Amino acid sequence: MRTRSLVLLAVVALGLAALATWALLQRAAVAPASSGEALPGFAARIESLQRVEVRGAGDRLLVSLVRRDEAWEVEQHPGWPANQREISRALFRLGEARRIEAKTDQPALHARLGVEDVSQADAKGAELRFEGGGDPLGLVVGRNHPGLGGSYVRVAGEDASWLIDADLSPARDPVAWLDRRLLDLPLARTERVRISPASGRDFSLERDGDSFVVRGAPAGGSLDAQATATAAVPEQLALDGLAQDDGHEASLRHVYETVDGLRLEIASWQDEAGTWARLSLDLDEDAATAWFDQAGEDAEPSAERLARLRGQVQAWQGRFEGRKFLLPSHKAANLLKSRADHLVPR
Repeated sequence: MRTRSLVLLAVVALGLAALATWALLQRAAVAPASSGEALPGFAARIESLQRVEVRGAGDRLLVSLVRRDEAWEVEQHPGWPANQREISRALFRLGEARRIEAKTDQPALHARLGVEDVSQADAKGAELRFEGGGDPLGLVVGRNHPGLGGSYVRVAGEDASWLIDADLSPARDPVAWLDRRLLDLPLARTERVRISPASGRDFSLERDGDSFVVRGAPAGGSLDAQATATAAVPEQLALDGLAQDDGHEASLRHVYETVDGLRLEIASWQDEAGTWARLSLDLDEDAATAWFDQAGEDAEPSAERLARLRGQVQAWQGRFEGRKFLLPSHKAANLLKSRADHLVPR
């Protein structure tokens, strides 16, 4: 009886050992497939990429980035600089992204995660497509995990889907990939703002120490904070959109005059998208030279300062030419103020 029990225990032990070995082998076989790069092979070819596309439902091209002369350009807005730093960060983030959990490999269930094929007319996700440095690559990016963070993704052409450790949701508006810096004219340089509204009389804002006041307003009658905010519109001015200038008639004009002879005109109007503006610059070189001549003996020669300022004006004007710009609402709000809005209510 004792011998039979020992034999039985030995058989059970061998069975358990075999089961454990099988489980370990299965785990070893599955583990490599359930981890690794979100887009295999991508990190090694980032520097060789030549084209990146964002495509949406119906396989519609939403954004296309092309690399020209080692810099990225947004094809939808040729000639305007792309945001090189953010594009590089986005590519690096994708190269570092890792798979953390396998999800469904059933195409019928892909839509639940937003990783269905973007050729479908009602696809919710977006596909990132990459060219350069090897065979074309594609990654469908779906919803984000509501609790853990990270995105659901699927390598284009494959059935398996994954939860990864990074939010890769790509911007679908080409403007989001642009360098949005439009102009930076420090308030300290601005001396006067001449304003021509759509209706009512023209008026000016003039510097008074560190702030601005309405010219001709009685003492204490000008809202200095509002006048100063309007005078500061060109300081760190960004764009919310841009398009080819269609010649739309402006309803409002602001002319900013600086101590060193710069004259910036912002001609603006409104439509359903917001406040649009066309910008133009010119330079009074005599006024600029007179201002530079006031500097001390140790200052840079006036001729060199004038040449640098002239180059800056030409560069700005080259960027503005033929384009209109959608202004941020907080900047536009100050342009839309009437003369009465700049005065203390009676």
